[in-house]
Amino acid sequence: MKCPACPDVELTEETFSGVTIDRCPTCHGIWLDVLELERLLEADPRPLLAEDRRFASRPGEEGPRRPCPRCQGADLIKLNSLLRPGTILDSCTVCHGVWLDAGELTQLSRKDLFSRLRGLFAGS
Repeated sequence: MKCPACPDVELTEETFSGVTIDRCPTCHGIWLDVLELERLLEADPRPLLAEDRRFASRPGEEGPRRPCPRCQGADLIKLNSLLRPGTILDSCTVCHGVWLDAGELTQLSRKDLFSRLRGLFAGS
């Protein structure tokens, strides 16, 4: 699969906590197929987070729509993350995969006060 941010670069497969991801060796973005983001965050993403923290995305760095690396014809759309409101993710409306720019996995893994309170009252 080709990187949606670096069109001439092939994504490489890596496995973390039993979840196979596709990562760009150039921009360090990550492609996750449907439900892999949830599985990764529920597992132990610490090794991947250590890598992700090294490459922070630059805010406001928006370009043209990116192509879905899985569907190769659909464009990714920008969505506000339900897991971490304020973090904008690129998602495919066809295959439901998610593209994370470098640093976005770290943003998604952080627990804010609202998330902790919701977990407390939900009994988790």
